[in-house]
Amino acid sequence: MQPVVQESPHPYGDDTSISGHVRIAGREWSDWSSELRIAGDELKWKFTSDGSVNGWGWRFTVFPIMPAAAPKDLLSDRSVLSRPSIDLVTCLLDFRLDANCVRSIVPRLAAALAACAQLSCLVASQRMWALQRLRKLLRSGMGPVLNVDALLGEGDEEQSRANTGTLASLVKGLPEMLLRQYEYEDPIVRGGKHLLHSSFFMELVALACELGLDCLPCCSETHKWAWFRRYCIASRVAQALERRDTFPQPFFDEVMKKVKEISGDGEVNDLSREHEDNQVFHQEHDEQLLQWLSRRPDDWTLSWGGSGQIWGWGHNHRGQLGGVEGAKVKLPTPCDALAALRPVQLIGGEQTLFAVYATGYGAGGRLGIGGTESVSSPTLLESIQHVHIKKVAVNSGGKHCLALSSEGEVFSWGEAEDGKLGHGNRNSCDRPRVIESLRGKEVVDIAAGGAHSACITSTGELFTWGKGRYGRLGHGDSEDQMKPKLVEALKGVRVIDVACGSGDAQTLCITDDDSVWSWGDGDYGKLGRGGSDGCKIPQKVEALIGQGVVKVECGSQFSVALTKSGCVYTWGKGDYHRLGHGSDDHVRRPRKVAALQGKNVISIATGSLHCVACTDQGEVFTWGDNDEGQLGDGSTSAIPRPRLVAALQGKKINRVACGSAHSLAWSTSKPVNAGKLPVQVPMEYNHLQNITMPVLRNRLVLLHHFSDLFCPSIPMFDLLRGKLADENGSKPLVGLDTLRGVLVSSGKEAAFRKVVQATMVRDRQHGPVIELNRIQVKRSRSKGGLAGPDGIKSVFGQMCSKMASFTPDSLLLPHRVWKVKFIGESVDDCGGGYSESIAEMCDELQNGSTPLMCLTPNGREESGANRDCFILNPHAKGPTHMNMFRFLGILMGIAIRTGSPLSLNLAEPVWKQLAGMPLTVTDLTEIDKDYVPGLMYIRDMEKDSEAFDNPPMPFSTSSASGDEVKLSPKYSTITPDNRQEYVRLALNYRLHEFEQQVAAVREGMARVIPVPLLSLFTGYELETMVCGSPDIPLYNLKSVATYKGIDANAPLVRWFWEVMEEFSNQERSLFLRFVWGRTRLPRTIADFRGRDFVLQVLDKYNPPDHFLPESYTCFFLLKMPRYSCKPVLREKLKYAIHFCKSIDTDDYARIALTGETVAEETSEESEDDDMDSIDSDSEPVESSEDE
Repeated sequence: MQPVVQESPHPYGDDTSISGHVRIAGREWSDWSSELRIAGDELKWKFTSDGSVNGWGWRFTVFPIMPAAAPKDLLSDRSVLSRPSIDLVTCLLDFRLDANCVRSIVPRLAAALAACAQLSCLVASQRMWALQRLRKLLRSGMGPVLNVDALLGEGDEEQSRANTGTLASLVKGLPEMLLRQYEYEDPIVRGGKHLLHSSFFMELVALACELGLDCLPCCSETHKWAWFRRYCIASRVAQALERRDTFPQPFFDEVMKKVKEISGDGEVNDLSREHEDNQVFHQEHDEQLLQWLSRRPDDWTLSWGGSGQIWGWGHNHRGQLGGVEGAKVKLPTPCDALAALRPVQLIGGEQTLFAVYATGYGAGGRLGIGGTESVSSPTLLESIQHVHIKKVAVNSGGKHCLALSSEGEVFSWGEAEDGKLGHGNRNSCDRPRVIESLRGKEVVDIAAGGAHSACITSTGELFTWGKGRYGRLGHGDSEDQMKPKLVEALKGVRVIDVACGSGDAQTLCITDDDSVWSWGDGDYGKLGRGGSDGCKIPQKVEALIGQGVVKVECGSQFSVALTKSGCVYTWGKGDYHRLGHGSDDHVRRPRKVAALQGKNVISIATGSLHCVACTDQGEVFTWGDNDEGQLGDGSTSAIPRPRLVAALQGKKINRVACGSAHSLAWSTSKPVNAGKLPVQVPMEYNHLQNITMPVLRNRLVLLHHFSDLFCPSIPMFDLLRGKLADENGSKPLVGLDTLRGVLVSSGKEAAFRKVVQATMVRDRQHGPVIELNRIQVKRSRSKGGLAGPDGIKSVFGQMCSKMASFTPDSLLLPHRVWKVKFIGESVDDCGGGYSESIAEMCDELQNGSTPLMCLTPNGREESGANRDCFILNPHAKGPTHMNMFRFLGILMGIAIRTGSPLSLNLAEPVWKQLAGMPLTVTDLTEIDKDYVPGLMYIRDMEKDSEAFDNPPMPFSTSSASGDEVKLSPKYSTITPDNRQEYVRLALNYRLHEFEQQVAAVREGMARVIPVPLLSLFTGYELETMVCGSPDIPLYNLKSVATYKGIDANAPLVRWFWEVMEEFSNQERSLFLRFVWGRTRLPRTIADFRGRDFVLQVLDKYNPPDHFLPESYTCFFLLKMPRYSCKPVLREKLKYAIHFCKSIDTDDYARIALTGETVAEETSEESEDDDMDSIDSDSEPVESSEDE
């Protein structure tokens, strides 16, 4: 391109008029005058002179002003050559770096890339490219040429001087840059605003990991870099699994610890390391092992570790010892009712004991079981029975409780005075309720005081709430806090343990710099700083700095600390001998308990006025007040110094707990046995047949530990690009297509559920009310086929047309996303109508009412596998079809979010594609067994075969739906010369024919669930998330069954379960639809969400054998007459499930087969007035109750 010059004649005369038109063609600088900027790409000019002044002449140059990111082909040659071109660099470096090229260029090339990554004039994508190329260079065989220690100034002085360029500046600045980016992004990701970290952060953290910065002093601060070290070990183990390389040594060590914990006594000394060998365990071995665990979990149930015996003693007036007889128990007594529960944690409150089961005094709702009655035997907290609780906290003098779930959610219940429950008010709760303001904080530890509470997050932040008097919350004031609030004074350190006191309370915590902090009320010196002054912000306890304190506890007006060397320190109020120093004196600084000198204490607990400690030798020591026999020595006399509990000698105790005046002790030190291992490998897992059971068990432990490492760091890995092949030809990066098969399902699901829970909308019971007309469906399908054009008159089509009215929030509800009103059918939907609408839509998708699905080719041909399965219709491509596919995706997302399974029988290749996995030739064979062999036959035919011409074979192929598709306009028939091209095109078509439909379904799912996280799951796992188990295991149904009007061991109940055992899977599915409006059970007990199956037997039916059972789908309730024998029960139940399928008002069960009517229920017999039930659309006797 040449610049355009416009000039006047030289000289120009009087009365000259010149005009011109210029289109921009290039640019060069002019020194004649300052530039005049004109918008657009055209300039029209005109020059006029008069006689007043004459000039020699003028000239101006018209040139474009191009933005920095403009296409280079619009610039002049001179401009292109005179400015740096990142595009030129990109082209030059877009090649495979040869391993034998000159190694001396590597540092210079790395320095150039580092410079590009830091150039502010480059756009973000170009700087990202530079970072990616730098990582590529480091991953090549040339990477080791770079000396990272020297770049960071860790080497000798000469090396440091040699590396002062751009690469050194990048590497030196990388830790700070990475930490700043993490601190900016982490709250956003953790709070649920973003699903993943940014691509820029992912590149930075991957580069830092590959440079090994986690092993260098620059990243040594524990609390700041713990997340990075976790990421690095997870990334390296993931790469080792994918490449089948050796695992990092720290990972080996941690796995071996876990293996030893679960191994029997005879195994520990003879443990093989075969489970660590990735040459023994290939990808297919690990995948089959996890499939076995997932599909047959009962085979791998390990026994609970420990002696299986729990001892309790002390105050028992309210039954807080869990079934132990006597109001005052002076000697350790076995607690059989507790031992039968096989608990992993026991904790006592004020006249209360918690183990997620609760027992004892119920005032204020502190037991969490509803109501305020006391109970003397362990009682299940049903409202959280399906939540995986990993810790419970209650103060020995407290009347409220906290529980921490494995997903980092905190529940609270009990008395709420002072706001200590954290719900923003002072209202007591008699059942566990989640603390909403802590959602997304990833809480890892909790503590409860008498009137305040605290928790620690995974980043080491401390939150406190409740009563603020005396500054016990650490916020610098005495104000009560109704919700958790960050303790700002501790922001610079990482908190690892916290304890809250009762009464005029103190708070203690430990930070990872080996310091103990205290604040709150200072009476009797319980803050440990030498006086009785309180403080309102955390201050260090000088006497404990550097002592290695690992645990702190708060009793009533005193404090306790345990060090990693097993020493116990106590301080505070000294009466009742609670400090264990042999006197009643108050102690104002931490003092070592001399009587425990030489003992290695491993566990300690404080009651209100007593303490219990156990040593590494299994000995239990007690001291302090003993008025209720809580010291376990057979008396009620106080003990001034720690004394051995003789009754527990030889019991190998290693855990103790205290309530206000009662004590517990138990052992988890060694498994009694290694747990029940499977007797043999199931036949279908052929790759595992020659590996011993202990080795398989140990490999499971290894894979579990890897999942525990990897899943918390998932947001830092790129889930959007899937498997990234390394363009250098070196080994690949971490690839999710490989990892999804070796990640344990529970770990993946926990990460997935965490995101889902963080985005749950909980402020309403259901979404919008939707009117559906099922009568028009029957009319439109009177002759079979689609329900209206493109199936728009089906229930599915009607729902799809109404989706535009749904707000984004309404799709994020935890239960009913819509409420149904069936036109012409009288029903108040309390959940049953909603379930029925979903079951109806699932039926329509598979009975031809809609065009979205079709049978597999194997199903049409009645041969091969997956004959009863469906695939997406590849020819449903119109706008209406695409909307319907999006709605199908929304339905699947709702099923996952709410835990309510769909009854969809899709072939496994469909689920693979929905999970983001590409189809393979094997997948084609799964749904069309003859297709690939047919192509292979054409490929391998003799050239002169008559089959090519007799008759001619068209250059087309059948789609999965059976339609003929032309493959190329170039060819009309298959010939010997083009058959290779035909096979290639045919395979390519069949492998990609569903992509448009799959994309639409995933688009719909993305409105409800985090679709990128589906990259973690296999097709089978996604199917079970959406559809539950295709089998209907009765043990799951039995586990949530409750009975009304009949004893659980009565003959009628036994007959019922025997009939259910006799039912086929299809009949069980019909039963579920009859009684619950669904056709599958949730996959796990947790997915029942606390909903029980209720079997109620009523005597109002007379004679009972003349009546059918009734169902209330909203309440998962089956009402049954008191049948006289099992055959009658079987006959009536079968009739009901086969013929009573629709919600109606016929009151069939109230009509005896003889025509007599059952008397109306009394109010005591009746359930809620708004129940809906399964009813009939056929015979008068087929009916159910709907009120």
